Amino acid sequence: MTATDTATAGERAILGRIRTQLGKLAPTCRALGIRTAEEPRWRGEPTAVIEGRRLRIAPCSSVLGVLDALASAADDEITVLLTNLAERDLGDAVLAKLHKGRLLEADRYTLVRDLLGARSLDPRISKDVWLVDALITLANAERIPSLTGTTLSRRRAVSLVVQARLGADPEQADLPALVSAFDDTLVRAEWRGLSEAERRGLVGELVNSHGPGVGAVAALAETRDDLLAELLVIQAVTDAPEDHKRAIATFAVVQHRFEQPRPTRSALAEAGAAAVASVDAAPEARLAQQIRVADAKLEELSATELAEHSPVLGRGFTERLARAAQFQTKESFAALEGHRSARAERHRVERVRAAARLERWLVGKPATGVDTVAAGLSRHMAEIAWVDRALTQVRAGDPDPRVATVLASAATRAGGVRADLDRAFAAQLARLDRTPSSVLAVETFLEKVVAPLGAQTRVLLVVVDGMSGAVATDLAEELTARRTGWTEIVRSESPGREALVAALPTETAYSRTSLLCARLTTGDQAKEKATFPGHRFWPANGAALFHKAAVAGADGADLGFDLDQAVGEEGPAVTAVVLNTVDDSLAKGRQSRDPRWRPDDVAGLSALLTRAVGAGRIVLLVSDHGHVLEHGSVLRSAAGASARWRPESGVVGADEVLVTGERVLTAERRAILAATEEVRFGAKAHGYHGGATLAEAVIPLVALLPPGMEAPTGWTATSIAPPTWWDDLPEPVVVGPPDPPRRKPGKRKPEPQGDGLFDLTPAPVAATRGSRLVGSPTFVEALSELPANRVPAAEVFRDVVDLLVASGGRAALTGLASAGGVAGRNPRALVSVLRRVLNRDGYPVLELVDGGRAVKLDIALLDEQFPDKRS
Repeated sequence: MTATDTATAGERAILGRIRTQLGKLAPTCRALGIRTAEEPRWRGEPTAVIEGRRLRIAPCSSVLGVLDALASAADDEITVLLTNLAERDLGDAVLAKLHKGRLLEADRYTLVRDLLGARSLDPRISKDVWLVDALITLANAERIPSLTGTTLSRRRAVSLVVQARLGADPEQADLPALVSAFDDTLVRAEWRGLSEAERRGLVGELVNSHGPGVGAVAALAETRDDLLAELLVIQAVTDAPEDHKRAIATFAVVQHRFEQPRPTRSALAEAGAAAVASVDAAPEARLAQQIRVADAKLEELSATELAEHSPVLGRGFTERLARAAQFQTKESFAALEGHRSARAERHRVERVRAAARLERWLVGKPATGVDTVAAGLSRHMAEIAWVDRALTQVRAGDPDPRVATVLASAATRAGGVRADLDRAFAAQLARLDRTPSSVLAVETFLEKVVAPLGAQTRVLLVVVDGMSGAVATDLAEELTARRTGWTEIVRSESPGREALVAALPTETAYSRTSLLCARLTTGDQAKEKATFPGHRFWPANGAALFHKAAVAGADGADLGFDLDQAVGEEGPAVTAVVLNTVDDSLAKGRQSRDPRWRPDDVAGLSALLTRAVGAGRIVLLVSDHGHVLEHGSVLRSAAGASARWRPESGVVGADEVLVTGERVLTAERRAILAATEEVRFGAKAHGYHGGATLAEAVIPLVALLPPGMEAPTGWTATSIAPPTWWDDLPEPVVVGPPDPPRRKPGKRKPEPQGDGLFDLTPAPVAATRGSRLVGSPTFVEALSELPANRVPAAEVFRDVVDLLVASGGRAALTGLASAGGVAGRNPRALVSVLRRVLNRDGYPVLELVDGGRAVKLDIALLDEQFPDKRS
């Protein structure tokens, strides 16, 4: 028989007492006497083997029974006498045969002190049989660290048991951490194997320190393997507005998941909020599986629409996405951004935001007239390129039919306005039959902009072939938003980001060759490379041009050797590089869910930018033409046609424009170009160029100043802001329900109060209520009850209370973290520690609300529990 065969805690205590004494027996001693408080009984096997020694356990309620047990003892066994007799009744002759010549006490309290090796125990430990039994069991299993020579307080004893049973230190863990602990399969298995008394005792302790929500979590852990899923369902149900559907679902959740006494709604809400706060710590596979289970459980409850109120469930994200698409309010977008999936599903969020942006643009009734080419270029860079960014997003669509309908509507209506704008611009472009003097053009750009700049400082000219205005705004936004120090600059006479007008048709052989040769001409890489370095306007130390083949590195290098040298400090004044990623994507398509362009998406660009910083080179991002994307264009076949233009023949359609003159580089100096995105003349592809639309003919210019450099003469640092309709929505804010009526403090423990979250301004450090708190005798006493290394300094309590009082009793968790001096770390752990001191006798002076995103201070309860020492 082993210790695990015993039937009662009393018998375990006796065995434990025996085990502590076996090593101390004299070689000739063959008997142990243990005194019991009641008539001795032994329900287990009468013999046992402990530490290799055979024992016979003999309950003896009389002196005769004692004598008989001693007389019948075998030579190879130790007799353990269990008796309720006094030592004086046994006599000296019997006592002389017993270990230590006396009866040993076998009560649990004595045993636990022996097992733990503690110098002394808090007397309050003995009042909780469950706690003593748990300590004995865990000590026998060597699951409690050595306490030799220490004084064991009741609080520490409870902490040791909780840590052994749940794997979480209650002194450090908050409620979300306890949810994570109970969600562990092994922890739940052990929890279910505990005695009812120990479970009740542990729950009581945890409720006192962490609130009633932990009781609901522990109750679910007894019967439910899908603990996290159940709690996520509970969160969605309890956070939903009060209505009939919610009432039915709530009743079903409570009725079928809990026995009497059932948790209160506030306890369920607290448990659900803790589950939401715990998901980031959950293993990904477990979390994904539990989310699927939770979605299915909501279906079982016929309450799938309540998923909208969950910031975790997959169905909750789709519901919030559909709601944001439909209503396009700051509240709906705040809820969407507050969902855990918003980051992983950023592409879908951005599409809905793009639809809202286009709606706001359309509300402003944008003009569709274009008076001049110069006006078209200016408006495109200041406004229409942003429209194109949004259109690219909404045209990507969405799998949810509700969202797809909204995106399609925005695309259709905004696309119609864009088509009118393109037709108006194409008409003006047709009038531009020679090199303009009022705007930059591909043939004048090098001489008017690059050469003068190169005379002052080193320049890196990056020609991103096919980069449209929309792509340029993407790249510029990413580059200037990064913490790399890039600053956008513009020519001092320019009111904003400039653009060039492309050569016609807007294809590489015409427009890029004209750009790099600084004159209207046709050609290829060979012609560009031969012509570019020899321009008469270059500074004395010249210029160099590199195409695609020279960009790729070898032998571990990220750039080709010659290019790497040319971009460095010893390279020519102007180094130009052609990057083809954007243009290549039009034929191959992009395999990304997100149509945005980032610097890393353009092969070679990030490496070039890094070199430019080291060499102190100003970077000019430019293109040779833009592009339009395929979104349902109509094929109009014509002999000798290219993708977006055809030779002059037949009637010029309403969505076409005839262009002539020296800037038209076809052999005939005449061509018919597509004037809207809806028509093509060649095979279907991901995108096209060659036409006369704004997106194709307007070439963006983005000038970037490396960190630490001053803007050169004639240039000004700037911050290009999007149009007003782009960011009309403020940054996402969490909107909570209104405060409930304040409860008057009383003797009865109040229920936890309602939720809500408000933006706050931290209170001055010298606010008086916090100072009065830390000076009150009650607070000093409460703080002294805890180990100094387990609680923050009194100044932290002062600053946190000052912040909360100044903010009306409520503060965002991040703001509290800053006030408590734990910014950047886990603020919930701070709240957990503060609550141990402030929530005396279980009263919720300080509570987490709003799904763990905010903290609430009940100022009335604070005044009652910690009266001012002056009062």
